[in-house]
Amino acid sequence: MTPFLLLFVALATASPMKRQTTSGLDANGDGLISKDEVTNAMSLHEALTALDRDGDGFIYLPQIIELWGTGDKFYELNTDGDDHLTFREIENGMTLSDFYDQFDFNGDGTLDAAEAYQLHFIYDVLNDPSIDNPLDSNGDGRLSRLEVVSHMTYDEVLAALDADGDQALSSTEANVLFGSATAQWMDDQDNNDDGSVSFQEAHTHFMSLWRIFDRLDLNDNNYLDNGEGAGFYEVWRIHLVNTGGRHHDGPHSPSG
Repeated sequence: MTPFLLLFVALATASPMKRQTTSGLDANGDGLISKDEVTNAMSLHEALTALDRDGDGFIYLPQIIELWGTGDKFYELNTDGDDHLTFREIENGMTLSDFYDQFDFNGDGTLDAAEAYQLHFIYDVLNDPSIDNPLDSNGDGRLSRLEVVSHMTYDEVLAALDADGDQALSSTEANVLFGSATAQWMDDQDNNDDGSVSFQEAHTHFMSLWRIFDRLDLNDNNYLDNGEGAGFYEVWRIHLVNTGGRHHDGPHSPSG
């Protein structure tokens, strides 16, 4: 192999260099995440690595839905028609700028707290790769019902999703957890049809943490895997930030 090819292989396989900011992803502290702040903090490859929780090098349809509320990008980027996206498929089909734009649901050019949830998670993983998310207690790469209800209550989930603190969830806020199931959950729980679900409404119709788990278990195997649990991981991260790392002890009843 020629020296040039050796250099090319070395560059192609090297771990991406971390570019850390000094004050988190929101470098200027204005409460919004700009495209410049993201591009200064990570590459697209780094973002994909952070999202690849099981380390298999693939991103699955449920993960795309959890990120952006729709699977459209999965089908657009999935050039070989299998059940996953490789990093190469994603990087061939979009840039970091495109990746950022997918989170900008209102198209205003910046990301507010609700829109930036997933990017904050990605940033945290990149800058502390030793983080061992306690949700997956047995380390098997998937979430069971017991693992979820042992770490958080339904009220804690609602509080974590409520980015603006108004005691109600907009569709954008709910999308962080529900992904493709957001519209159905909003329709089921929005009793007064005002476009948001108050915390009181969220508890109607026998809704509970266990029922939410079932909605996210798209393949009905009684576990959240292949990206199905991404929303719960993000909710747990926000909950720990909001409470300074405190959480309740022991599992709660199905009603949460």
